[in-house]
Amino acid sequence: MPRNSKHRRTTRLTARRAAALGLAVAAVGTGAAAWAAPGGSSDPVVVDSLTLTPAAPSAGATVTATAKVHATQQTAVQALTVAVRSSSGANYDFAGAIPTTLTSAQQTFVPKSRTFPAGAYTVFVAYKANNVWHNLAPKKAFTSNGSTVTTPNPTPSAPATSASPTPTAAASSSAPASTAPTTPAAPSTSASATQTPSASATAAPTASASATTAPSTGGPLGIAGSWRQVFADDFNGTSVDSAKWTANWLGCATCTTPPVNSYEKAAYAPSQATVSGGNLHLTATAKAATANGKSFPYTSGMVQSNGKAQFTYGAFEARIYLPGSGGKISNWPAFWTDGQSWPTDGEMDVMEGLGGQACYHYHSPSGGPGSCAPGDYTGWHTYGAEWAPGSVTYYYDGKKVGQITTGITSSPHYLILNNGVYTTDTVTADTDMQVDYVKVWQH
Repeated sequence: MPRNSKHRRTTRLTARRAAALGLAVAAVGTGAAAWAAPGGSSDPVVVDSLTLTPAAPSAGATVTATAKVHATQQTAVQALTVAVRSSSGANYDFAGAIPTTLTSAQQTFVPKSRTFPAGAYTVFVAYKANNVWHNLAPKKAFTSNGSTVTTPNPTPSAPATSASPTPTAAASSSAPASTAPTTPAAPSTSASATQTPSASATAAPTASASATTAPSTGGPLGIAGSWRQVFADDFNGTSVDSAKWTANWLGCATCTTPPVNSYEKAAYAPSQATVSGGNLHLTATAKAATANGKSFPYTSGMVQSNGKAQFTYGAFEARIYLPGSGGKISNWPAFWTDGQSWPTDGEMDVMEGLGGQACYHYHSPSGGPGSCAPGDYTGWHTYGAEWAPGSVTYYYDGKKVGQITTGITSSPHYLILNNGVYTTDTVTADTDMQVDYVKVWQH
């Protein structure tokens, strides 16, 4: 079979993903995961109150959410959050989801404050248990009315993994997620949960994958226009930021998962996605692995932001080191985005190494048009795409290399970076795909 594009998904793979994550296939936004199991009267977690301060904010005003919850039976939750969806389904979740155990004693949860652009929104409490997200009643509507609030410019600081998503970051797919080099959030705004009346727990400040209106320190390379950064990760920490990424193909945080499709022969393990020296390292190795009862001859690295950051339209960019020799890219590395239902929601391949070349495609029910850029793209290069209604324009090192205008969808996409191994690839010594940063901007 010609190796001319990823053909990332099959019906079987999509069904397996939905079953594994318990996600509803309906796409719900630009920033987090599609919340699967709506809370109902039988749900053990009860929302006693949910308030926003101010209740009717101006656009750009700082908003604080306060949720009071209890459980009818002791319930351990992997994450507790206050979720927000815009009228278009975009994700604007408050940052600072925390793991906790809910009991009959009321707890007060106050995530990190945030701002909202002008528009209409729905806010609700959500929690994750047994890898399934639950939406809780009540769902409340509020409006950010469009008047602006003047705030002082932030003091420049060294790049840090913070609440402005990235390439990849925050909880924003279902309302997809996001993160990048920005001013670190002040500790005083960190999420906390306090149990009434005496016990208390405070979550350590954590980067958000939610979209933000904070201005970017610079726009996408070579892409003109007025942009605001909504996601970024510059990988300046010591490990993969779990608030922005999961280091495998749609599995539990510590799971080794099968590859994306049957053309790959490496399982994805969190151990192969590491952060050091200011870079993300996605390493392919000739080490056998077993995932879902199937053996694979190689193990490799991946990060993806499903359930943490997701976007519809914008400029997507990553600076990536691609291993290779003689001007030919090794293996099957890629920077791409995907929706919740393939191919209906579309797949945007910003860059994938195919036959030693750097290539771009857009997959949808209409097909998978695309091409490859001439030249040597081994080593460090910057790969970007501007996704607009009806078109995706691709930029390598700030120069336009192509445009696709057929089959472009409007469904939210999450971010993916992976060092794939194709069925005919031989993994060599130089197998470390590195990522300096991932960023996402919107108008």
